[in-house]
Amino acid sequence: MTRVRPSLYQGVGQAMLRAAVHLTEPAMPPWPTATAPVEQWRTWLSSVWSDNAFRQTVTDASPGLAGQVQAIVDGRTPKPRRVRRAALATARYAIRYAHRSTPYGLFAGVTPIGFGDAASVRFGERHQAVTRPDPVVLDETISAWESDSTRMAEAKVCVNTLVRQRDGHIYVPSEGDAEFRLVLSPVLRLVLDLARSPIRYCHLADKLAAEFPAVSDAARDRLLGELLRVRLLRSSLRAPATVVDPTDALPLAARTQVRDLRSACDLRLDAAVRLPKDVLTEAGTATTVLARLATHPNGTPTWHRWIKQFTEQYGEDVPVPVEMATAPDRGVGFPDGFVTASEPPRPMSRRDRLLLELAGTAAAEGTCTVALTGAMIEELEAAAGEKPRHHAPHLELAAQVHAASVQALNRGDFRLRVLTVSRSAGSMTGRFWHLFPGAEEAYANLPTVDPEAELAQLSFHAGRVPADLLTRAPQALPRIVSVGEFRRPEPHVLFPRDLSVTVADGRPQLVESATGKPLELLAPTAINFLWNNYTPPMARFLGEISRAASPQVTWFDWGAAWTLPFTPALTYRRTILTAARWKIRSRTLPARTAPLQQWADQLHAWRARFRVPEWVLLAEDDQQLPLDLTRDVDLDLLRAHLDASPFGIATLHDAPPPDADGWIGGRAHSIVVPLARRS
Repeated sequence: MTRVRPSLYQGVGQAMLRAAVHLTEPAMPPWPTATAPVEQWRTWLSSVWSDNAFRQTVTDASPGLAGQVQAIVDGRTPKPRRVRRAALATARYAIRYAHRSTPYGLFAGVTPIGFGDAASVRFGERHQAVTRPDPVVLDETISAWESDSTRMAEAKVCVNTLVRQRDGHIYVPSEGDAEFRLVLSPVLRLVLDLARSPIRYCHLADKLAAEFPAVSDAARDRLLGELLRVRLLRSSLRAPATVVDPTDALPLAARTQVRDLRSACDLRLDAAVRLPKDVLTEAGTATTVLARLATHPNGTPTWHRWIKQFTEQYGEDVPVPVEMATAPDRGVGFPDGFVTASEPPRPMSRRDRLLLELAGTAAAEGTCTVALTGAMIEELEAAAGEKPRHHAPHLELAAQVHAASVQALNRGDFRLRVLTVSRSAGSMTGRFWHLFPGAEEAYANLPTVDPEAELAQLSFHAGRVPADLLTRAPQALPRIVSVGEFRRPEPHVLFPRDLSVTVADGRPQLVESATGKPLELLAPTAINFLWNNYTPPMARFLGEISRAASPQVTWFDWGAAWTLPFTPALTYRRTILTAARWKIRSRTLPARTAPLQQWADQLHAWRARFRVPEWVLLAEDDQQLPLDLTRDVDLDLLRAHLDASPFGIATLHDAPPPDADGWIGGRAHSIVVPLARRS
């Protein structure tokens, strides 16, 4: 008899609903053929573009595309290929307009949700858009100010805490995984010393003039401007990530200048939604199962290698300054893949073999769904290796609630479809805390891996400017660890130089160097740390190290079975842990020059062989685009995706049933539930 285990996780913090604003996509006329004249494409675009609400939504999201489409509609005729590309991009937006719940401009927004004895749903029309300057435009404006020594005179600057010194050079992180390398000259040595703490720009310039009188004022200003441009210096004009509106750090004149710039908006939905407590219970159960099925119960091989290298070099119970431990020339450096994406092939495991057998059996039997039993979960759990010594203390689950009606939901006739699991509470909800003042207060008492550790908030800028708003969240915890920002030294602010790392009993621990107090960091950012082009390696290191020996709970990992052309859906109780998935390669279909009908005929033949439904979700990174494979426009979008894929692969997931959103009026939606480990 299989033992029934209690749930490891329970709801905590503020759950949120993410939902599309619109219920239907704009009316789309028949899709022109690939060889259709420009006039037919213009007619198609004119028809779709005549929907005022859709046009406004797309214009807010992509002013560049809106300008192209308007130019085509107005009769300016670029090359046919560009017209078709604009139509394809517009068609993607038309589909996501009513079928995708990921918050994005005016397409979809968020609202808090509660849980009670019965469900209730109210949706109004008075959604509120909260705007902030577009990060790219704001960055350009601030950069222009920083290049003007007169404007910068009273501003303060400090050395970027991400700067590294090695082999007579200074290394400064740039966009993505690029970096600048500067020769460590006498003037740079002085700048590094003088601006270790914030200093007025004019005072720094005066001290440089006194030390190097032969250098002209113009040359000195050019140097400081260049150091600001390459980010060796950070200025007070760039607000740290705990400042929700980055214009708050600007002088009044600069704030006036950016007032009319292009903006980015977050949408607070005019809605009130309550779900039955059974949904919250099911979310805890689903998270528990995914935690038990984690591929690496005690941390990833990458972190295991780093821990082994650290203990070989320093031993256990020895605190080593973080900046020394992560220096490639003096310490261990960062774990593999933190600077440049890489992961050596892993050997076939017993877990892989079990999952390959499970997927192969489902394919042979012609079934698209496998219902997991307690015995199957225990077998997979055992196949992953040793049991976890420390469970992840908190995380967030994103899922869809499938129910035909509110009445069905209330009587327990629902399904929970897992979309993803984030690394910690606040990962998906943190960037929206500013829409609901006080929401962040519920995260102050989250559990930690080490019961003695203090939870502090990690604050950093995204590695790429367009993602800046994804890292901004109000301060939720008493203390902050600031990485790569302009920050004034304060008692509640720590920098990487204030931290050390030690290893005890095989588990790494972050500690405050001055006191030896163990710390664990909460990073309320929607950026996936695996996108190393978006997260500074130091920020990822500090955010992950305390959990490095804990299970990495994510969406279900098929392991080696991921290479198969088909994997079935896995369900447990009322939860779809992972949906059925198909992969199709471009080489399976005719070349891109073949007529769409010939291409479609072979696609449908493939669908028949693999039992692929008409409605699917096209996976694009962590997003999914609903496609109806009986419509020409959707087929062309799939074909364009395959043509653009560097690997020539499209991943398709089974779409929810037609009545899945019935309880919420047919509105595309998902919920995000913060969960914490039970004590």
